[in-house]
Amino acid sequence: MISDTYDVAIIGGGHNGLITAAYLAKAGKKVVLLEKKEITGGIAVTEEFFPGFKASSLVDGSNSFSPQVSADLNLARFGLDIIANDSPGAPLIFALQEDGFHLTICHDVQRTAREIAHFSQADAEAYPLF
Repeated sequence: MISDTYDVAIIGGGHNGLITAAYLAKAGKKVVLLEKKEITGGIAVTEEFFPGFKASSLVDGSNSFSPQVSADLNLARFGLDIIANDSPGAPLIFALQEDGFHLTICHDVQRTAREIAHFSQADAEAYPLF
């Protein structure tokens, strides 16, 4: 027991901390969540990366977000709506480089390997095994 007030303390208000705190609270525990930043959410926060342009850094991982967590915590009620695009050519990650080049990772392994080859032929050859 942490104190007479809380059963559990969660250090870090990123998406994993928030999910953990929500499950514990749902199980009847009194939870305190501590975060050093002014906003919780970690990589799930939408931020302005250039004046007038906002994105969530979770976008590249939204296909791996657990549907079970979403259902258990009734996240749709709070506006979560993940639309998966798992077509072979759909980009999973689009990483811009300072020099103007970019790297696109998609579901299509061969297409992704061709993209990686622009940076490293050895990595491109190893990617399908990965």
